[in-house]
Amino acid sequence: MMANLALNVNVKWRVVIALLSIIAIAGLLFYSSLWKQWRTYFNSGNIKTEDIHAPDENVQMSHLRWNKADEAVFYRQIVAENSKFVVLLLHGARFSSKTWQDIGTLKALSSKGYTAIAVDLPTYGDSKIQEPKDDEGKVLFLSDLIKKLELNRPVLVAPSMSGSYAMPFVMNPNLSKQLRGFIPIAPSTVAVYEEADLEKVKLPTLLVYGEKDVAFEPYVDKLKKIPDSEVFMMKNARHPCYLDNPEEFHRKVLQFLAKLE
Repeated sequence: MMANLALNVNVKWRVVIALLSIIAIAGLLFYSSLWKQWRTYFNSGNIKTEDIHAPDENVQMSHLRWNKADEAVFYRQIVAENSKFVVLLLHGARFSSKTWQDIGTLKALSSKGYTAIAVDLPTYGDSKIQEPKDDEGKVLFLSDLIKKLELNRPVLVAPSMSGSYAMPFVMNPNLSKQLRGFIPIAPSTVAVYEEADLEKVKLPTLLVYGEKDVAFEPYVDKLKKIPDSEVFMMKNARHPCYLDNPEEFHRKVLQFLAKLE
């Protein structure tokens, strides 16, 4: 009888161990699959993991006081020694100023003598300010930002969503004089402007977009109407094209900036 009891206990323990082993293996397979899915999304959607750089100790981070006591705009910058001029970087809807630090843009610009400032737009990142309700409010925000940062004719970089801030600003002939150049990256809100209006823009412009950005492609010809403009299509790149090949993006931007010196 004792022998049968010991046998039963031994069999039960083996069953428990077998079940635990199965659960462990299933768990490993699940998390392995989950990791692969996450990595695939991360690499195919927004940012490639191999493009992420270690934090740059030269990047200064600060909050810029805004109109109310509890309002502030967050920004990152690298001030270049003997700076030629400032490059002001906005960002897309799923990103923030940190994106430009992560892919090395701040470092690339400052290494060539350009002070680089990347801003978190209202409601994004670490900025504590409400989003403007209309074009007028967005133009006012951008105008105030340039004044509060005391920027002297910066070059404005505006990808995707941030085009809703940059485009109405650039389309205003009086305000566009505050800029040295314009780098729209598949900017939004292009559809609302007429070609005749774009032909009046007097600002050196570098339009950048990705070859695979089929949604933006119909607007390329319209933006070409800006008289002093050039177009750079990044091959095999998607909507946030600068993330697919940061080095190529930086080379082209630096070539454009050199022409503005």
